[in-house]
Amino acid sequence: MKIKITWKNKMCFLLAGSALLFSCKKILDPEIIELPTAANAIMTSADVEKGVAAAYSYLRAVVPDKVFLMGDVRADVFSSYSQSSNVRVETPIATNTASALLNNGGGNWNQFYTVIAQCNLLLEKIPTIANYDESLRNRHIGEASFIRALTYFYLVRFWGDVPINLKSVNIDNLSRAPQADVFKQITSDLDIAIADLALDYGGGDKAVRATKGAAWAIKAHVLGWLQDYAGCEKLCDSVITKGPYSLVTDTLNLISIFVGKSNEGIFELNFDANAREVQKNRVYNRTLGRPWYKDQSDGGGGTEKFILSPTRQQLNNMFPPSARDARLFTWFDRATYLQGVYDDRIFLGKYKTLQLKGDTSSQNINESNIIITRLADIMLLRAEALASPAVGRAGEAAVLLNKVRQRAFTTLYTGGGSIQDTILLERRKELIGEGQYFFDLVRTRKLDKDSKITAADWYQKGAWLLPIDQSIIAKSNFMITQNEYWK
Repeated sequence: MKIKITWKNKMCFLLAGSALLFSCKKILDPEIIELPTAANAIMTSADVEKGVAAAYSYLRAVVPDKVFLMGDVRADVFSSYSQSSNVRVETPIATNTASALLNNGGGNWNQFYTVIAQCNLLLEKIPTIANYDESLRNRHIGEASFIRALTYFYLVRFWGDVPINLKSVNIDNLSRAPQADVFKQITSDLDIAIADLALDYGGGDKAVRATKGAAWAIKAHVLGWLQDYAGCEKLCDSVITKGPYSLVTDTLNLISIFVGKSNEGIFELNFDANAREVQKNRVYNRTLGRPWYKDQSDGGGGTEKFILSPTRQQLNNMFPPSARDARLFTWFDRATYLQGVYDDRIFLGKYKTLQLKGDTSSQNINESNIIITRLADIMLLRAEALASPAVGRAGEAAVLLNKVRQRAFTTLYTGGGSIQDTILLERRKELIGEGQYFFDLVRTRKLDKDSKITAADWYQKGAWLLPIDQSIIAKSNFMITQNEYWK
């Protein structure tokens, strides 16, 4: 992989990111600075603050589409009326064919490395700055380390062995590093973030900037992915018992979770019209039809015909019609559930927070936040860890499972069947549309049981990994090699 970043490139990163902004008072009112040279590019803590804003902006640019398409659609959680004729490019992702994945950006990791390069720049420059408030310095180091760790965590879960780049400029070709080395780097960065970040910074930063709790939560997911369920459980417990988080208990207002900055939010990507953060992306405009969106980019000539949504059968597998569950009419559009539209599909309604006076003809109006992790996620992850043979505390797992169920006013778990399968199904119901379920199926080694990837040896053969775009391989002078499954 050839990564060539000049000072001009880097300042495009810094200034473009500052222009995109995220909702923090200091970032909303940035000072206008002259285009700097290599000698004075980041000279003050104020410059670092803008650079941190850029890192969040780059993360916000890559995660929503990639994680929704490869974390939900690939898990066969959503389907389309165009399933048989593949009218929309996203439709065949669940079939796990190279063309479907590559055509939807599943082979391109470049934007992730843009995020990483920005973090590397910050971590290089911060130690050189004098007159730096120590707590602010620690926060900036913690945030850059957290964002880099999260970005590498996405990379390694998508592509397995990936290049490790820890420098911001003039990096020559890098080969893919073994996954074990990538995870060492991830955990090292997260440990720095845990040490340097506070539990809460309050105000407009709530949930949209990294905290100690967010670093605990992501490290818990890392350890779960590595099958270290004992370590995963302990970190989840820290989030739950020491963090400033609580479940949203107003069942009629569960949608507030996706408006953003709720008490349940641990880390999320902020989208706010007042901060010019509205974005057109496929999480939004491929799951919502009219009256929210009225243009023709849904592929249906201005109808909702080809949007991505669960079928009635897919939804019934999660929410049996005879069972009560408040999430059914909160996560999904009630009208489409009751009436059924286009081959009896039901629209996901989590992301329908729109700019009130936005132009629905452009679709560039959605300001729902994209949730990376929230308290319900970590409660269910801890339940999964507790129920694992390695920990063996199924009774405590049931308590956590039922706290999530109780919030939804649905039937409590009283035993019977596999509690591990029950927790996995609960994660699908609770977190649908949040880019979690494909990762859940890989982590629990159940991908062949609940997706279109059905080969018994899917894990050993690497069918869960994404292919690497041939242009990346060629530009690396073939130091980057293709994943074995896709050769």
